[in-house]
Parts: sequence; C-alpha cells; structure tokens
Amino acid sequence: MAVKASGGNPPTNSLSFLEIENEFGQNSTRSLGAYRMNNLNIGDLTEVSLSRDGCGISANSDIPVDNEEIKFSDFFSAKQNIIIDLHTSNQNRINAKNDKYNASSQTGNYIVVGSPSKPSTTNGKKVIIHVNKTIGSAAGNITNVALRTGTWDTGTEVLVEVGTNGIIAGAGGDGGNGRNSASGLPGGDGTSGLGIDYDGTDIQTTGGSIICGFGGGGAGGGGETKREGSRWGSGRGPEVVVGGPGGGGGQGIPGGAGGTGSNGSPDGTAGSATAAGDGGEGISRTSRGEATINAGDGGEGGGVVNGAVENADAGTSSFLSGGEHENPHTTGGGGGGGNGAAIRKVSGINFTLIGSPNTFGATDQIGVS
Repeated sequence: MAVKASGGNPPTNSLSFLEIENEFGQNSTRSLGAYRMNNLNIGDLTEVSLSRDGCGISANSDIPVDNEEIKFSDFFSAKQNIIIDLHTSNQNRINAKNDKYNASSQTGNYIVVGSPSKPSTTNGKKVIIHVNKTIGSAAGNITNVALRTGTWDTGTEVLVEVGTNGIIAGAGGDGGNGRNSASGLPGGDGTSGLGIDYDGTDIQTTGGSIICGFGGGGAGGGGETKREGSRWGSGRGPEVVVGGPGGGGGQGIPGGAGGTGSNGSPDGTAGSATAAGDGGEGISRTSRGEATINAGDGGEGGGVVNGAVENADAGTSSFLSGGEHENPHTTGGGGGGGNGAAIRKVSGINFTLIGSPNTFGATDQIGVS
C-alpha cells in the first residue's frame, strides 16, 4: 500500500521510517538519503524519482533525487513506481499488463524503480506505461488497438505517458479494388491506437502522439461503350471496356495496402506510418477513334495532413467523352473507408486526459480488442 497521507498542511499524521521501508524496502544504510535516485534516466524520462507526481505534505511533489535535501515529510502519500517498458523497441499489439508486467523477466518489460523485484500486488502502486517507441496495431476489426492498458489490481494508479519519440497508432485500411465495367469497391476501415481496460487511467503526451488508423480510398468506377453506327449499322463498335483503378491505402502502422486496378488500370499506392497512399488515375479507351469511356480515379487514403485529420476519399465515377455512344455503361467509385479511433475504452470504464494530449482521431469510442 502507499505511504499514508499527511492529513493536512501542517501534517497531522506522523510518519515512521518503518512505514517508508514497508513501501520501498530496506536500503543498505537504512537512511533517507539512500532513497534518492541518482541521475536515473529511463526512456524519455530524466532524473527519475523513486515516487513522482503525488508525494509530500500536499501530495503534489516527487521524492528528491541526487543531492537534493530529503526529509520524512517528502514520503507522505508516496507510492512505489513501476515503469512498463515500451521505450526500448518498436512493437505491435501489446497488452501492458499481460505481455509486459506478467512476463517472467524484467528485462525489456518493466522496471520497479529503486527495487530489484516486483511487488506481490499493484494495489497502492503507480504504474507508468511509458511509450517512447512506435507501437502499431493490426488490420481487421476497427476495435483492434496497438496498445491495451490491461486490467490491474484494484487501487493501482495507472498513467499512460507518450514521450517525445513515442507513437501509438492504428493500422491503415486497404484501398478499394477496381472492377471491370463495374462500380469501384470501397476502401477498408482503419483500426485503433490506445485501448483502455482499467478504470481511472490517466493519459498524457509529452511530445509523442496517439493516432487512429485511417481508412483506405475507394476504387474508381469502370465502364464500357461502343461507337454508335449509322442507321444501317456501318461503323459500329467495337465495344471497349475499362476497369477501375485501385484506391490508396490509409495512413497507419502498418499502412494500408493500395487497392488493385482492373483491366490495365493502375493500382493505388500503399499508405505508410506518416502519409496516406494515392489512388490510381483512371485510364481511357476509345471505340473507333470517337466514343471514349474514361475510368474514374481511385480515392486517396485518409491521413494527417498539415496537422489535421483528413478522411479517405471516395473513388470517382467513370464518364463518357468523344463521339456518339451506343449502349454505354458508367459506374460510380467506391466509398472511402472509415477511421479507427485514437483512444477506445471498454464499456463502463472512465479515463482522464491530462492537459491536451496530442491525439488524431476520436477519443470516445467503445469496444477494445
């Protein structure tokens, strides 16, 4: 359990050295000074304290570090801090509790600040899910998230903190596929970034981002026509057919694949972690040098453009040009795919955004997988 609160300012509660040891363990010299962390840097966190953001008489301070003055009153409300390691390597589809804290080895998974071993329960502890690398999701259901908090013991304080180099991002949706003389298929939906399983979780960014996966662009429409003949039929045809080009993949991690073009129309390009893919440009075919059928263009995938969310574009319709047409057939483009969410939560769970986190996409969606 956490060290008891001060009871007010000035304190009305007393604090013994044994109570501090019960929370943080004994140090070799049994001194307050030995509880000061010395130039401890973890991921994007510098001068890490034994217990941060909630200690002291007014429960709004850190345990002093290095050679700073330290006193008993600094330990009121202090909690053992556990830092979940999402700052060492890029990863995909991570559950902070199940995959990291429950791992058999601490290395690359978690750090108990100031202690070689983890506590028997996280009740009364502070868990900091520290992200300073790229955490990606997977294509598929829109509820797929890159990072889940996992469920923790009742009474745990959980903070998701995205550092300067940290990104939590959903996967981009694939671009729609074009078809011969038929409407373009729609783009696929993106998936989601952060999933909250634990009630009372706090979320903040200190330079990094939490980003939805964006939808893929719709494919362009295909069509067909032939040149109309004279009243006796001379000069008619032949029939010419165009297929729709593919839509661009949505921005995400991983980015969505470009849709495939049909019957010689180009494919869309894939989305990436930082940009949407482009839709293919529609081609044209002409019957006897006059009647022309033009495929629509594939839609661009969704993404972040100049710091703002841009949704995926629909593909455009095929259209006619040139001379007289006989039995023409034009079709529409496919719709753009929908975006995932930046943050999703399990039904009934509440969380708090600290300050104004750097998010792109919805932060109020229900359902996590």
